[in-house]
Amino acid sequence: MSLRPMTFARQPILAADGTVFAYELLYRGIRLAAQDAGTTMSARVLCEALGAVGFQNLAGAARVFVNFDQALLETNMAGLLPPGQGVVEILETVEPTPQVFKTLTELRRRGIGIAMDDFLFQPNAVPFLPHVDFVKIDVLAAAGQIDSVAHQLEHLHVPLIAEKVETHEQFKSCRELGFTYFQGYFFTRPQELTARRISASEIAVVALIAELQKPQTEAAEIAEKIGADLALVHQILKLANSAAYRRTRAVSSIEDAVILLGQEVIRQWASLLLLSRLGNRKPLELLAVALIRGRMCQALAVTDRRFGSGELLTVGLLSVLDALLDRPMDALVAELPLSQSLRDALCGHVSCPMRDILCRVIAYESGNWSGLGPLTAAEQVTLTDAFIGAAQFARAALGEAAPH
Repeated sequence: MSLRPMTFARQPILAADGTVFAYELLYRGIRLAAQDAGTTMSARVLCEALGAVGFQNLAGAARVFVNFDQALLETNMAGLLPPGQGVVEILETVEPTPQVFKTLTELRRRGIGIAMDDFLFQPNAVPFLPHVDFVKIDVLAAAGQIDSVAHQLEHLHVPLIAEKVETHEQFKSCRELGFTYFQGYFFTRPQELTARRISASEIAVVALIAELQKPQTEAAEIAEKIGADLALVHQILKLANSAAYRRTRAVSSIEDAVILLGQEVIRQWASLLLLSRLGNRKPLELLAVALIRGRMCQALAVTDRRFGSGELLTVGLLSVLDALLDRPMDALVAELPLSQSLRDALCGHVSCPMRDILCRVIAYESGNWSGLGPLTAAEQVTLTDAFIGAAQFARAALGEAAPH
């Protein structure tokens, strides 16, 4: 039988320096008939993720963590994971049966990683410790005992992953306790709120991003606006001639790039590169989040004629400004030349349709599927395709733009 569409997202796992080490695969399964429930449903979801979507599209070369429950660990489904990249995440409810240990031994022999999820010395979880490569600890569930748990695990000499890290204070505390990796959206939030005003150059960058996304901005005008910034011209031409866009001839000017690659691609690239200037000490993943949010906003409102595609992309891109500049969004928006609809959507003080779209996108990003509300099969396909495309675009653009 054919499967109805599924919704995929991912949550990054960062090293202490902000680089992406891995992603945890998040997915919303589909409702099947009673006879297809349980293991069969999980297996079909996993097959769809690995086959139809592919790890390369979801994560590039980063490692990918996938949750496995008891039933799935007692099958051979984990063998679908790619050696050296896939990581089986043992849920805290799994019991240490002989079949599960047999599976884990075979997986490790094949080079597939093993992680223990939500570990707090539960009696059923302790026997797995000699077999794991990573231990994940939920910093919220372990509040008050995280120091003790981390200390007791030191003898294992395996990396500890702090999950549900939502503030920079939690990140710093876990790093001091010896955690190696960090999962959660702390990096999308301001680190410290200062009283400084944003500089004229920063205002100019945001203004240019907003200008580039205006629907009435023609190709020649796009080229002219980008052409006034020599550093941006260099980056755009470098990207246009990269392996991401193989051309029969070299792209030699911004006008060439706009014609050959299209206005939409150039707008996105230029905006992403401009954003990177504002957050040059921030994790690159924050810029990927910005672009993916923009593309998701466009996808959710693909049939909504109240907004232009560029305006929707802009609200997603600018939704990380507070994290990039470490200032409250309200204070930033008050100093920026943005439309009232963008101001309302970014600050969220009043109910507005564009704000609602952004909130749904952030729900998608975190795997909060209920926050998306009801979706038709067509909407699920649109969202998933847009997410995968945006993830690929961000990886290619940021990879080529990074210093070598």
